[in-house]
Amino acid sequence: MDATATGGSRELADYLAMLKRRWWVVVAAAALGVAVAAMLVVVMPKTYSAFTVVNVTPTNLDSGSQSGKQQDINLQTEAQRVRSYDVAERVARNLHSQETPSALSASVSVNVPNNSTVLYITVNAATAVGARDRAHAFAQAYLDDRRDSATGVLMTQMGALQRQINSLSKQLRTMTDKVQKNLVVAQMQALNNKSSDLRVSAANVNPGQIITDARLPGSPSDPSLMRYLPSGFVGGLLLGVVLAILLDRTDKRVRTAQDIERVLDLPVLVDIKRGREGLGLLPARSRTGQSFHELSHVLTATLGHGNHVLLVTGAAPGRGGSHVAANLAAALARTGSDVLLVCADLGSSVAGEILGLPEGPGLSEVLLGWAEPPEVIRKNHGAPTLSAITAGANSELAAELLQREQMTRLIGSLRENYRFTVIEAPSTELGADAQALADLADAAIMVVEVPLARYDQVRDGVRRIDRMGAAVMGAVVLPVQDDKVSAPPPRPLPARTPPPLRERPAPPPAMPTTATAQSKYQAIEDAPTVLDMVAVSDEGAPPPKGRRHRPEPLPPASGEQSARSSAPARSTAQPRSELARSVEPPRQADPARPADAARPAEAAPRNDTAESARPAPADNSSAETAANPKVTWTT
Repeated sequence: MDATATGGSRELADYLAMLKRRWWVVVAAAALGVAVAAMLVVVMPKTYSAFTVVNVTPTNLDSGSQSGKQQDINLQTEAQRVRSYDVAERVARNLHSQETPSALSASVSVNVPNNSTVLYITVNAATAVGARDRAHAFAQAYLDDRRDSATGVLMTQMGALQRQINSLSKQLRTMTDKVQKNLVVAQMQALNNKSSDLRVSAANVNPGQIITDARLPGSPSDPSLMRYLPSGFVGGLLLGVVLAILLDRTDKRVRTAQDIERVLDLPVLVDIKRGREGLGLLPARSRTGQSFHELSHVLTATLGHGNHVLLVTGAAPGRGGSHVAANLAAALARTGSDVLLVCADLGSSVAGEILGLPEGPGLSEVLLGWAEPPEVIRKNHGAPTLSAITAGANSELAAELLQREQMTRLIGSLRENYRFTVIEAPSTELGADAQALADLADAAIMVVEVPLARYDQVRDGVRRIDRMGAAVMGAVVLPVQDDKVSAPPPRPLPARTPPPLRERPAPPPAMPTTATAQSKYQAIEDAPTVLDMVAVSDEGAPPPKGRRHRPEPLPPASGEQSARSSAPARSTAQPRSELARSVEPPRQADPARPADAARPAEAAPRNDTAESARPAPADNSSAETAANPKVTWTT
């Protein structure tokens, strides 16, 4: 019983939602109905109505009773008698009308009130005077016809009595017996008395009377503005509801999450009710953010142990897939798993903007062979377990490489290093990129933006993903996202400019073989991100610190090579401490410390030209670096 009630309430809610979506159809139909009614009032010919009230009294025709009781009169029969041909013929004769009795009879209506002996005779005519005259004429003709009928019956009875009297008179002339003559005389006298009574009754027949005569109508009764306008409004409203239902049933666009479950039989994992403004990176404790947390737990429990690749694609082209992929990756990272977001939708940079990642080399450079994966992976200070590979700066050149072996090898190598690899794929409507990436994924999530996506797009997208062997876990439904990305302003950090993409300077000749060059994309990794901004609650607090390690030697700048070549070569037998100091990067002096304490006393002389050309170290705190010149902070 409860299930039935729930189903009924859902059905009612669906209809209410449908009316809310198609309200303009209902309003337009109602307005059209009112306009048509008003036009009919103006265009249609005017009709005037007048009525006459007649009180009907019993006669000898009513069951042969003279009691005058209501039950002696059948008023329904009398109402039909008013509209009879004989009465209409009398009216035509009295009014000298050219209309036929049938036409006159059609213009009359008779109403019989309950528990009364009156008749309401209403007559319609083209003019007010005609309506009044016809109403009076029909009432009078009805009474005259009723009187004539009663008188005719009495006269018929009187004629029969007179014939009996004449017959007895003839018999009396031939009779000789006195006794028989007396009997015939008595019989003739009785018949004469009865005939006299009938003559009196015929003279006093009272069929009824007019108690309310017809009056001249002041306005036409039809068409009536007060009757036509409400009728037109109600008719238009009903027509609008029917049209709204038909349009909604024939509409191929997805409107609600219930439509996906009802029409496509696809489970809805998350139903986002927010408006059209960009979702951005949802807070972890918000209601929608908790929905993504629930989704992350469901995916973790469903996929089980091991490393997995998740595909997020949209049924129709839009920004919803980027928003869902970024928030899903953030939710998975908050559970403590190592998560990598791969922005494989090369035509969109929304995911990187949501995470606050600056523009730079990314997936397109890896596919083109211009960079290695470790060089383009962006770390996130706020969530140490979340990394991302953005679309890159050469997406147009790498657009055709998503379906080749480079992408297969890349995803295979990333699967080994990350618990979850979330791939933001283009829409299944745009081409075969989503299908090619689905072949590399273990599960897929379909993003449906309402009312942008159509039923056939969602159905075809699910079928294409299923054909590649990736299980479609369900759909994430959200409103159409605009081009606004909700992200907090970046927290100011020391500026770090990454070196050019492929200009790798050659290592110096005196560089020890055991020292490794600092990654040229370390500055990009240390750039501020949205999650880092969320994690830092105080603007002035130092950024989070990682583990400490000794600084790695930096390669010389482009102008430093010539300076080093002119300087005298260092002795290979130089002590290790002197060599370490010779490759230490310059640091900024702490204003809180004396000038002589900012530089170690045992620092070896360095080439000022070469040292000035070196970039600043990619540390997280200038004050901490100055205080500990041999220690840098990384995440």
